Amino acid sequence: MEISLAISHFTPTFNVKENLQKMLGLLAKADKNEIVVMPEGCLSGYSHDLDFLSSSTAYEINEALIKLEEVVSERNIHLIFGSCIMENNYWYNAGIYISPKGVDFTYKKVNLATHERDVLKEGNELTCFEMNIDRTNVKASIQLCREIRFPEQWKYLSLNGSQMLFYLTNVLDSNNLSVWNAHLMSRAAENQSYVISSNIAHSDQGCSTMVISPKGDIVHRLEDSIETIRKVQIDLSKNSNWYLSQSRTDIVDIVNTQHT
Repeated sequence: MEISLAISHFTPTFNVKENLQKMLGLLAKADKNEIVVMPEGCLSGYSHDLDFLSSSTAYEINEALIKLEEVVSERNIHLIFGSCIMENNYWYNAGIYISPKGVDFTYKKVNLATHERDVLKEGNELTCFEMNIDRTNVKASIQLCREIRFPEQWKYLSLNGSQMLFYLTNVLDSNNLSVWNAHLMSRAAENQSYVISSNIAHSDQGCSTMVISPKGDIVHRLEDSIETIRKVQIDLSKNSNWYLSQSRTDIVDIVNTQHT
């Protein structure tokens, strides 16, 4: 099955309304049934210092989500992006999927960075979600930033049927660019699934915005500092479970222990 992606990145600020306008500008370039992918924290803004988060920020994020739902529905597209969100008086670092029917899935970052732990609450679920694209159901999943360092999470999602692994980050450290990109290529090749990543646009990107094939090859990579959106076609028939099916589960078994 062929899927149309629109990978994008821009430089968010700490102003939700400004970020929303940038997102809307990019969404205006998306075509029907396309999956638009944007970075971690791109709606709320994001920083190592999270003191900018407040109750007024939470209100603005909720209002912006309503607007994004309207636009996604009007254009009949799919949107995957990152934002800090507040639920039950707790802040989370989230990856959000909005379908033409509304917010269909929210992933709350399981493995928080050290600087996040005093402000954000960790999520406790690794789950896939369904995308209905042009009357075809596709299973996908989201991982955020430092979770690139925890391959067992990616394998767990793949074993549970994820056909596309979306990776959203907000990292600036060009000295480690080759390492982080190599991690992503490994995650794709290990799980023999497409990995679609989005980082913020910046000359000091620590990880590239790109699409990686199930063989670990870079299909397309955006220029690091240019705010843009780019169309990419992928063929999910190239996915495979050849290596996953050969895992020695009698030696190491990645299982869901939450309900045992």
